[in-house]
Amino acid sequence: MTDKKTFGSFIKNKRIEKNYSQKELADLLFITKDAVSKWERGISYPDISLITDICRVLDITEHEFITAANDPAVRKEKTQAKLFRRIRKSWLLIPTIGYGIALLVCFIVNLAVSHTLSWFLIVLTSLLTAYSFIPTFSIFFEKRKFLIFFGSSFLSICLLLLTCGAYTKTLFWVPIACLGLAIGYDILFLPIVLAKTQVTRFKFVISFAGAYLLTLLLLAVTRAHFTFPLLPAAIITSYSYAAPIACTILCLFDYDRVLKSGVCVWVITAFSAFLGLVINALFHTHVNHYRINYNDWHNYTNGNVSLIVLLSLIGIALVLTIIGAYRQKKESETY
Repeated sequence: MTDKKTFGSFIKNKRIEKNYSQKELADLLFITKDAVSKWERGISYPDISLITDICRVLDITEHEFITAANDPAVRKEKTQAKLFRRIRKSWLLIPTIGYGIALLVCFIVNLAVSHTLSWFLIVLTSLLTAYSFIPTFSIFFEKRKFLIFFGSSFLSICLLLLTCGAYTKTLFWVPIACLGLAIGYDILFLPIVLAKTQVTRFKFVISFAGAYLLTLLLLAVTRAHFTFPLLPAAIITSYSYAAPIACTILCLFDYDRVLKSGVCVWVITAFSAFLGLVINALFHTHVNHYRINYNDWHNYTNGNVSLIVLLSLIGIALVLTIIGAYRQKKESETY
């Protein structure tokens, strides 16, 4: 603790900054005015039991109380915290007021023109969807904010699609659109949702497996309205998902990361090399994906590009595998 005179001057300055009289400060601390006067005149120190209350009332830290001096770093943090709270409040209020005004105007116009609520419901669900992104419903929750954002934004978009389908009286496409949206959400956001759970190690496996099942369901729902060979489509879907699922499983093994990357590129290369043959076999086409002639890019574009991509993947896989194997060997020798 600094000397009493310095401490008293510090307390007095902080009291004046808060626009308190000695009597008002004393009342807030449930002590007498004479006690505050003695502190400021450097006659005595406050009782140790009052430190927390004094810091709270005068908006100072315990470090500032003890040293009787301002702490610039703490002051800067407090200023930034106050600024953040103001920005967060504006982030909530400005869009909310804007959406509210837009809803009121559309409500009045729809009733005045159509004498019923029709397209207003589309505006309502559109603004609900916008609100789920900015400022997002997660702002009202203290925990699991991303999960709230994940669920509320997905459901609001599906509600908007349903409203549009009902308005146009063509609901058949709504489940298809929602399933397509679910696949995108699954791949983009599900790993983030699972990152802080007990299955975080398997988050990418679960994500790709979920996307695969949703894609099969999407094919089945689409087949109910459009004619196409469902079984070949399901097989080519399974073939396409096999490579990323295999790679996510390989990444679970405890090997050098570069080596795992190399193995994954080998897997992708193998699946890519035979994709054309699989498509021809399933859909009974006779497209030659492997015709190569670098003197004629007009008629041999597919084959030329496919070979370049294939050779590039093989080169990348080879380099990563060699480097990864060397790193793995060095690590094994170390232990």
